[in-house]
Amino acid sequence: MTYTFGRISVDGSARTIAVAREPAHLTRKAFDLLLLLLEHRGSAVSKDSIYARLWPETFVAESSLQTLVHEIRQAIDDRATGTSWIRTVHGIGYSFAGDVHTDPVASASARSQRPAAWLFRASMRLPLYVGENVLGRGMEDVIEVDLPTISRRHARITIGESAMLEDLSSKNGTWLKDERVIEPTRLADGDEVALGSATFTFRFARSPKSTKSADMLAPPADPRRNSDRSQDTRRA
Repeated sequence: MTYTFGRISVDGSARTIAVAREPAHLTRKAFDLLLLLLEHRGSAVSKDSIYARLWPETFVAESSLQTLVHEIRQAIDDRATGTSWIRTVHGIGYSFAGDVHTDPVASASARSQRPAAWLFRASMRLPLYVGENVLGRGMEDVIEVDLPTISRRHARITIGESAMLEDLSSKNGTWLKDERVIEPTRLADGDEVALGSATFTFRFARSPKSTKSADMLAPPADPRRNSDRSQDTRRA
């Protein structure tokens, strides 16, 4: 997914940032925080949610989060106007401030690849690809799950060397093997994943087996050719 706002372009899949078409750099944690705020643009993201996303099962001082926010502002804010894309929501956390354009073309090109995994449910079959797969309802930039208990941006499955499942603050929750997903959790082949009240089975895609070479048999001899050869022998 590519996010564009002002002079800035953020490619979530390639993990790159350009400011006025010039490359900018963020540390991994700062980039993850920026993506989190972009994904929840228009809403305040609590500090607890940020800690769970960036530092799961690890205690860090609040200054660590403040350092990341400062790093992002230094990289993308317009110093001439003094405006910031990251807004502090006092007593809660942070939010992204500004209009964002998402580019579905980048997602479409990624979708031209073979699926890396699938979610199965009765007659529903959802393809998942290498990179980020956002599951939701009623939005252009998500994998559509048209069921009543699914939020607009419900969950994300990221596939690389492994598969990770993450809830995106959905209303009805995301569950893995009957346990609610609170932080990014690893998926295994055959796991049961519930999005709201809908349960799916996660399966990695299998590479098609190579075609076996068949032993080629010589075609049967044409009896007419043998007859012609006999006649030629007698004539000689």
